[in-house]
Amino acid sequence: MLPNPFQKPLTEFKDTDPLKNREIVRELLGPEGVHKYRKILGDTSDPTPKQGKEVSQEDLLALAAEARSKIDILSRDSVGPILERLIEKGYASQIKSLEEIGFLERESETSPNKLGHTDILGTFREVPTAEAIKNHFLSIPNIKQKIDQGFTRLFIVPFGSSLGSLIEKTSNLILKHKKANKLLAENGIELALDEKEPLWVWDEHNNADKSGKLVYYPKQFNKENHGGKTKKDLLSSSVNSPGYHILLIQEDPIIPREGKGTAQAGRDQIEAGKSPNDYLELLKTDPTYSKERGFTPEDWLTLFATNLNQKNRVINDYASQKDSVNYLVGSYFLGSGRVPDAYWYRGDRRVVLGGYGPAVADGDYGVAGAVG
Repeated sequence: MLPNPFQKPLTEFKDTDPLKNREIVRELLGPEGVHKYRKILGDTSDPTPKQGKEVSQEDLLALAAEARSKIDILSRDSVGPILERLIEKGYASQIKSLEEIGFLERESETSPNKLGHTDILGTFREVPTAEAIKNHFLSIPNIKQKIDQGFTRLFIVPFGSSLGSLIEKTSNLILKHKKANKLLAENGIELALDEKEPLWVWDEHNNADKSGKLVYYPKQFNKENHGGKTKKDLLSSSVNSPGYHILLIQEDPIIPREGKGTAQAGRDQIEAGKSPNDYLELLKTDPTYSKERGFTPEDWLTLFATNLNQKNRVINDYASQKDSVNYLVGSYFLGSGRVPDAYWYRGDRRVVLGGYGPAVADGDYGVAGAVG
């Protein structure tokens, strides 16, 4: 039986029947594609492909590559205007919010029009333009699918900033909102706050991004074979690295409890209740979550701070039973072998930036996905 050459780019087509594959080819490549497909099958007369015909891997790969190319062209043509609308909707407000909370700043008095941040290497990173952001998303093959699945909120993270700086600015913002009576739960109820320590930080986080004991984009939570990179490596390894995470996230950042998630465009929400190992494997191997990844501490602090600035609401308030703690599986501590986590803790009346074992599953803990 003929393998489906479109299994990677079109995971929804799982049927390996040659005749049905031919119909896929017809839709993607038109009559000429069908002709080529039949030729590969060695059938130039009968419109029905021979079921048992052997086909070389080389021929299959060539046909699949042509289909992928066609898909990419069609995708770029159709998704460009959609991305422009999303970016137009979110870019200005996101930049404004990041500047208001101090995550972005002007380069100098002599360059007041340059807005960005100074990274841990001492390099000023100007915020990407709307056009650069659009091109970034256009390079993601399944971006239209992810937009259809609800990833419609533009999210800009000054990743190159020191973790310590982001923690300090978020802590100050929490205090400011409490004093203005604008520190609210998701349902609008005002929250109590420990004003002496509004943001508790596990010691492992201190200077972790500068020292290299925190790595990013791990392939597994294993000290010897994690496959991740340090922030310094990421900032210095590519001349094209802008020092930012440019992401699309879902409009509502809530992580549903087990059994409480919903589905959109064939994607089930990722629910709480699994271990970091399970979530990392899910994001790596399940085609439903292709091109999604977990948060880093920088991502989470930026989302918490901008959400508070724009909506006066905290995120990941797990005691509400509606939301959950966020395992930050986009990062990993080499020393302790733990995975960072973050949440609002009503019991201690503050934000907690902590860490948990990669094999530990807990009904209060889950993962939020991001595309970028």
